[in-house]
This record gives sequence, structure tokens and C-alpha cells, in this order.
Amino acid sequence: MADDAVRLFRMLIEAGATPGKDFSYDLGTASAQISDRAFEKLKAAFPEVDWASICQQIELDPAVPAEYLDAYLGTHFVEQMLTRLEQRLDHLADGQAAWYLQQVLGGVEQRTQVSLYVLLQRRLSLTKQARLETLLRQPGDPCYLWMIDLVEAAGGSSADVEIQDGEAMLTQPGLTLLMTVWTGEYDLLEEDIEH
Repeated sequence: MADDAVRLFRMLIEAGATPGKDFSYDLGTASAQISDRAFEKLKAAFPEVDWASICQQIELDPAVPAEYLDAYLGTHFVEQMLTRLEQRLDHLADGQAAWYLQQVLGGVEQRTQVSLYVLLQRRLSLTKQARLETLLRQPGDPCYLWMIDLVEAAGGSSADVEIQDGEAMLTQPGLTLLMTVWTGEYDLLEEDIEH
């Protein structure tokens, strides 16, 4: 890892960012990834640094990896998920919305490098952005709609995911689609469903 990256990571830790959650380093590509939350912490902790000029040199439009993902899946996954995220944010109770958002935003970005968080923020009013930030910082109540929405937005059907007694059962195509767009720690059961 380059000395510049080590210095940056020390600054991130000093600012209160969490390694592995707020920032990471990919040895294979020699690239660093920093969440928006960590970047805001950096700006607050080190106001003397001209972060705007640094970011102009390195910032990647989050729409670029989104386009690649959509092309790979052969569907408008990102747009469909953003629409579902907005709807769930409007209709789920706080605890369930927190769980849903944490699963979707973290798991999709970790698997695909598509920052649904950034793209979602761009679509939300200030009031909804504030609610989003609040929900991302609170514990969630288990809500399995996230899994259904991810599979369907990735091109699956409602028959590919079934929730029974707090367990998710997926068909092989459903499991494949979920694992294409999401990663995380969750017990998934493959269900052999006849079509």
C-alpha cells in the first residue's frame, strides 16, 4: 500500500471513520474506497485541506458502474432499486426501513461498487435525506422485503424468493441473482421450486 494511502487511512481513523465499513483498500487494483460518510468526517476533522480540489481529480461518477451493472444484468436494476428504495423509505416503519436500507445500500455497494446511497440522495428532498441518515444510524427490525426487491430488480420473479418463518428460501435463479448484486452475512436457503 502506498504511503499516501496509509496517511489517508490514518486521517480517516482520526476523523472517526471505521475501517472496512467507511473505507477500504483493494490490493488487487491498488485503489481506495471511501464512503460519503467518511468523506464528510474527513472534511470536518481536517478543514484546512482543500478536499474539493482533491476530489475533482479522483471522483468517479457513481452512474458509471451502475451502467455496467445494468448492461450485465440486461435490465434497469439501478433505476428499479432506486424507485423501490424511495417507496420503502416512504412506507416502512422506522425499524424496518433501517434494516431494509442497511441491507440494500451496504450489500449492493460492497458487491457491485454501485453507490445506491449517493444516487438515492440525489433524488431525495432534504427532509427525506435527513430521515435516510437517521435510519442508517439506528438498529433495524428484521424486514425481508429487501431480498425480494433485489431479486426482482435484478430480473427475477416473485416466485424466486419466499419468506417463511423468518427464513428466506430462494430458487437457484433467485440465489444467483441475489449473489450477483448483493453480499453480506445472511443465512440463505435454496428452495427447489417447480415452475
